[in-house]
Amino acid sequence: MAKRRISIINHILYLIEFLIVVPLTVFLSLLPLKFLRFLALPLSRIIYLIDKKNKKIAEYNLKIVFKDKQWDEKEKKDLLKKLFYNIVLYAVEYLKLKVVTPKNYKKFVEFEGYENVDKALKDGKGLIVVTAHIGNWEYLGGIPAKLGKNLAVIINRQFNPYTDWWLKRIREKDGGIKCFYNEVGDLSKIVKHLKKGGIIGTLVDQTYYFQPIFVPFFGKDAATADGPAKLHLKYGAPIMLAFAIRMPDKKYKLIYYPHIYFEKTDNFEEDCKKIMRYINSEYEKIILKYPEQWFSFFHHRWERTKPEHFSDINDSPF
Repeated sequence: MAKRRISIINHILYLIEFLIVVPLTVFLSLLPLKFLRFLALPLSRIIYLIDKKNKKIAEYNLKIVFKDKQWDEKEKKDLLKKLFYNIVLYAVEYLKLKVVTPKNYKKFVEFEGYENVDKALKDGKGLIVVTAHIGNWEYLGGIPAKLGKNLAVIINRQFNPYTDWWLKRIREKDGGIKCFYNEVGDLSKIVKHLKKGGIIGTLVDQTYYFQPIFVPFFGKDAATADGPAKLHLKYGAPIMLAFAIRMPDKKYKLIYYPHIYFEKTDNFEEDCKKIMRYINSEYEKIILKYPEQWFSFFHHRWERTKPEHFSDINDSPF
């Protein structure tokens, strides 16, 4: 994705938004995490009542993900309330990334399969970690980074350049993660990071607008990013699935799967589709297991399902 050209008027509007959002963010970040978590439930209930737009999107997506399920109204409402609650929890925890340190991280997470990371890195080709907007994906990368892993993530640039700078700063300064943009200009940095044996984290569970490929996701073709597949096939770094799942005690289980090398053929495009089909199939499993934690229920995942829907967008970072 390329940098967006912004008019002077939009610059002014974005600056006003920044001047409102950032002071509020700073104030909230000064409050104790325990108190912010306490506020998460009533705040999520308020958002649930007034945010009709995202509820409508989520209800549409629920019909696709659970196509064979007959929902009664109470059951659907309960799941939507849990979705809003978990998103608010993620937001307040994002603001408090700096409170997690190498000394106290066990208060926040426990690892499952973390040894798989070191096994993958022994090959000396770097590592591509693929996760989803589920649970608290910031912990998934930020805590290993604070424990010494050479980790970077690929992020999308926000429309507002000022809040984009602010959110990136939180990730890098408080989360301990390097950030590369999903843009042509940062591709060389991503490749260099891998070649030096670093870890690249990426999320590809949402619609990709820049020359996407179309592979099944819950039985319906979805516009999907193929960046992880292309990086794997071109530069040899293995792929690892990993997820951060919230547990009943409010800690997160950071789950790291064994790394994978996919077989290459003479058909590069089909190889990419095969890899992304596999990733989508793993997404399906974790989402069906923890649907109340998948942030992307509020995302237009199946709004554009044909190549012609993206014909006016021809900029791809890969």
